Amino acid sequence: MKMVGRNVSYIIVVMVFLFFSGCSYESPVVALTHIEWYTTTETIDDFTFGFVRLSISGTTSGDKVTIMTYGDGVILEKEIDLDQNNQFNEEVTIVFTHMVDDEPRIYSTTLTAYRGNRFNKIDFVSDELTY
Repeated sequence: MKMVGRNVSYIIVVMVFLFFSGCSYESPVVALTHIEWYTTTETIDDFTFGFVRLSISGTTSGDKVTIMTYGDGVILEKEIDLDQNNQFNEEVTIVFTHMVDDEPRIYSTTLTAYRGNRFNKIDFVSDELTY
């Protein structure tokens, strides 16, 4: 009986090892071909809204790419569309406000590429931007 219990223990250890080694992927690679921060404004009634936008394109070896947006304070992870060659070309609104002024500000965001259970995060910081 001890021999059967010992064999079952070895089988469980081997299965756990195979499971985790089979699930490990290389971290995804992201190659950027274009990145540009810019601002726009839009007036609706008596309110002027300001938008900080990011134009970004490139390729990835990942299955999914997201970028953090924080609109009017709500943080979201927006998925970026990939074509069949895992290329992307996106105009993303990173932040917007209803209180536009001419004060220079620096903005940031994080792009994340996912592949299986691995991911690669890239932080982006703008130069000083004004509306």
